[in-house]
Amino acid sequence: MKPRLLILLCLLLIIGGATAWRIANPQSRQAVSLESLNARPAPEFQLLDQNNRPIQLKGYVGRYRVLLYFFDPTAGPDADPVLKRLKDVHAALKKSQVMTFAISTPLNPEQKRQTLSYPFPILRDTLAGQPGSCSFAWGRAALAKGEAGPAKITPGAFLIDATGMVSWNDKFPKPVEDAEGLINAILSGER
Repeated sequence: MKPRLLILLCLLLIIGGATAWRIANPQSRQAVSLESLNARPAPEFQLLDQNNRPIQLKGYVGRYRVLLYFFDPTAGPDADPVLKRLKDVHAALKKSQVMTFAISTPLNPEQKRQTLSYPFPILRDTLAGQPGSCSFAWGRAALAKGEAGPAKITPGAFLIDATGMVSWNDKFPKPVEDAEGLINAILSGER
């Protein structure tokens, strides 16, 4: 038999064997959700926590999922029901490999004292409402239009997956519709 013919016969056997193996072992199909189709990298940030330590999102991406919650500081952290729930279930979330961060504008001294009892970082966005601010990048504060004082934060919760992806809608990350529902889904293992 000629060498060329022998090579063709070997290639035909290899291709036929690989095809038969693929037919016998099909790839598993993963469900594609609308949420995963709209996922993009989460906007980066570095902010100071209640103990004046810098926290960077990139230090957690790749190791954990991150539950990010923006809250309105007007009444203080202890008046926010989602923050209180996050405080109560923090250990269970951490056990599920979910790191929790809360973000707002700088707090008054009484409110800052309240944050010291929280087991997760309460971050302050001192530039809230400015074009380069964390709260603006996440769509939680509108650009300040010359008014005095910090920008108003719109509450919202986001779940960033371990690869750093988060759902988006147009220009900003998309908050979950029900923060309490998200917390319950994480605790029950549904998310």
